[in-house]
Amino acid sequence: MSSQVDPIQIARLPENQREATIRSILQMLFSLREDQAFQALRDVISTLAQRATDEEYINWCKTTMKILASYPDDVVKAGLTLRSRVVSSLDKRLQDRDQAIVSRVLTLLDESTRQKLMRNMK
Repeated sequence: MSSQVDPIQIARLPENQREATIRSILQMLFSLREDQAFQALRDVISTLAQRATDEEYINWCKTTMKILASYPDDVVKAGLTLRSRVVSSLDKRLQDRDQAIVSRVLTLLDESTRQKLMRNMK
């Protein structure tokens, strides 16, 4: 997946284009076997954590979280669980950066989106 997807370029797109692109990436991710989805998501998150500016990382995460929250709870929970497993496989510096960005993104989301994500993170 990472060969076709440059998350930093996508993060720089205008919001409506970014949303459409990330929505199609999530659909593709949901169709993969778990090990493939894990590796694909790991490539994306490690690229963002290593090379993206805070603004690019926030754009990607905010759009992704907003789209993910539009799915039923079981899909949200599965997506967040996979993301959590991926982040814990990264080195500590990247984990810390990701955690800081996600914390900021959660404060930027509307209340109902944030509540749905928080409920499914447990």
